[in-house]
Amino acid sequence: MQIKIHEDDSKTVKQQVQEGVLDMGVVMMPVDEKEFEIVPFVRDELCLFVHKSHPLASRDYVELKELEHEQFILIKQKLYHDLIVQSCIDAGFRPEVAFESSEWEFISGLISENLGVSIFPRPMTNQVNSDCIKAIRIINPTLPWHLGLVTKRKKNPSPAIRAFSEYISHNFPFST
Repeated sequence: MQIKIHEDDSKTVKQQVQEGVLDMGVVMMPVDEKEFEIVPFVRDELCLFVHKSHPLASRDYVELKELEHEQFILIKQKLYHDLIVQSCIDAGFRPEVAFESSEWEFISGLISENLGVSIFPRPMTNQVNSDCIKAIRIINPTLPWHLGLVTKRKKNPSPAIRAFSEYISHNFPFST
């Protein structure tokens, strides 16, 4: 038995699970339940991350449409990137993307230098420099950030995959 950890965007992970390259993957939801067995395990939301001197930093929440004139720094992961861009379009504006990176830490550094704003999963508040960066809830609409384990439907999972899925579903309950 071999455990191999591989990081990629959700679209690629889903494709690799479907093709049998990976036995299991962690992806952003929603996921097509006809193609995959799904074990949801994270239910959270995306937040706005700004420099503490930013005019919005004094706020506890912002409406998405209030970000129309901001310079965005976005992650390159396609599904995540597309979710943010489409959410902004749905709110009535196309976001001005000043920079893109595949590294969360680099984006955090740019925000620390007050070079733009970003939208990260709320749990990232524990990963950024809280002396320089503030996370602010986004409302109207809220942007969900849900993760799940996926395996290929109609494929008999190995005992290890089955045990891991059961462990996750019992220890990380996904409440609605």
